[in-house]
Amino acid sequence: MKIACYAAGSVGTNNYVVSDDNGITCIIDCDGPIQPLLNYIAQNNLKVTHILLTHGHYDHVGSVNELSEKLGAKIVGGAQEMPVFTDPALNVSQFVGPAIIIHPDELVNEGDVVKVGDMEFKVMLTPGHTQGSICFISGDTIFSGDTLFQGSCGRTDLPTGNWNDIRLSLKRLAALPGDYKVYSGHGPATTMEYERKNNPYMRSK
Repeated sequence: MKIACYAAGSVGTNNYVVSDDNGITCIIDCDGPIQPLLNYIAQNNLKVTHILLTHGHYDHVGSVNELSEKLGAKIVGGAQEMPVFTDPALNVSQFVGPAIIIHPDELVNEGDVVKVGDMEFKVMLTPGHTQGSICFISGDTIFSGDTLFQGSCGRTDLPTGNWNDIRLSLKRLAALPGDYKVYSGHGPATTMEYERKNNPYMRSK
């Protein structure tokens, strides 16, 4: 699995381009100008089949409709996140710019597996930052969206956020056996073992 990260958009969202050895690729979350992504895809002869969404906030879906149309890629999002995908007030887009509405082609739930070429992404429901936030787990790698950051976690003061829920989600992540590389929605990558030891929100009872 090859992972490229482009931080873009108004708040530096991490756009991930994840490909297998044959060049079959998914993009995880997308905001900001899409041309750098398109350049990378073309330069590496990649075929993008899916766009996976960790949640519906404007800064994670701002370029999704444009990118999906350009590439013919299927949009995949959490079933419990549908109200956020489809309501510009809940995804906050109407307060910061043009209203955004996303209609995923495929809705997934806890335990579902999304296959992208030779890769498999297992869905873990991790509500708290939003009501339907999900993480994607592939092998020893977790794409955590805005649930878990290096040394921190996602805010819960926006629509559908819930502090008790995110604490439970962080507890579930911490309880996963073994170590994982963690790629968050913002900021640097980290590891689960580092977060178990150092993240005050993950260690809180």
